[in-house]
Amino acid sequence: MTQQDAIQYAKHFGWTGADAKRAFASIDLKNADELALLTAMVNFAGPTLYERQKLQGAQKGLVTKKENYIKQIELEFTEKINDYEEQLSTERSLFVATIARVYGVAKRFGFQDSWIEMLIEQYDDYQKRA
Repeated sequence: MTQQDAIQYAKHFGWTGADAKRAFASIDLKNADELALLTAMVNFAGPTLYERQKLQGAQKGLVTKKENYIKQIELEFTEKINDYEEQLSTERSLFVATIARVYGVAKRFGFQDSWIEMLIEQYDDYQKRA
């Protein structure tokens, strides 16, 4: 019997090819009959397969945990970005409004600055678009 025949036989019982290879690794397939294949499968299906499936389950649990952790970090990061943008917008509004008030008072005393006027004008346009 070839290894492929043995694997197909195990697949008939719902085994994966990888598990079948592991189960048949300890026997000589050239001289194996159906009883030898079944014995190898039963021996492997006991504690060895159970332990492997338990480890796979634990590994999947870790992957799920890490995926959830990454999603949580992404959500927190998005919230922080939104908060920072909102704070920046508020501070920018207060800053430009303060400059406009001070500049209004300074204009009465003859002070004039094209840069400040352009800043106020640009900010007013920005507010209209937002």
